[in-house]
Amino acid sequence: MYADIVTLTANDNGKQIQLNVGDQLIVRLPTVSPRFGWRLAQTYPGQLTVTTANSLPGLSSGVPGAPATFEIHFQAVGTGGIDLALVSAVPGSGYSTLGGYFHAYITIDKPGVAKNVNITEYGNHSSVKVNQGDQLLIQLDTTVGSQYQWELMPLSDDIVQAVAPPVEQPRKKPKKAKAGTPEDVAFQFQALKPGKTTLRFLYRNAINNEAPPKRDFEVQVEVPEPPK
Repeated sequence: MYADIVTLTANDNGKQIQLNVGDQLIVRLPTVSPRFGWRLAQTYPGQLTVTTANSLPGLSSGVPGAPATFEIHFQAVGTGGIDLALVSAVPGSGYSTLGGYFHAYITIDKPGVAKNVNITEYGNHSSVKVNQGDQLLIQLDTTVGSQYQWELMPLSDDIVQAVAPPVEQPRKKPKKAKAGTPEDVAFQFQALKPGKTTLRFLYRNAINNEAPPKRDFEVQVEVPEPPK
């Protein structure tokens, strides 16, 4: 079986992409100068690895008139679902309507193998496809000592099920986290049966229930019918 090569440009911002283990992914994004490229917002060990990165003529990015294009090659090395987020190497200098930020949701499958699908706040208001039996982990930003906490809105169906309570995962591991330190809170789910559902979270004041939420997070989840 031959590996596929999937190419994304600026026109694919926000797109959902399906890959198989072994496939190659090429991302071409416009930049203000050949000296300035794009960088990953985070790494994806065991799932997606960078193989090469270089500059190309501007037209290759899918944005006519772009001064230059930054091209990144990836290899799909393991199953999972990830938010592929890239930011311009020079904040605020992203060429065109991208505004220095590019996002795509990548699902990497291997037949018959359940996978872990990870979503961060980069995936807010997006959609994700997970197979029956897959694990879905949603990590949301919060702050140590804040009165605000993430709250999962009640689920109206049993397409996915919460399988563990939220677990705080500090980005750093100090002996004692100081108030104001950023950290993540994680919510774990399992896909139970085919269908579509919405997971919605509100960042609410835990002390004052009447205070309006500071922000929200929402993701559409589809569990397809298993192949016969």
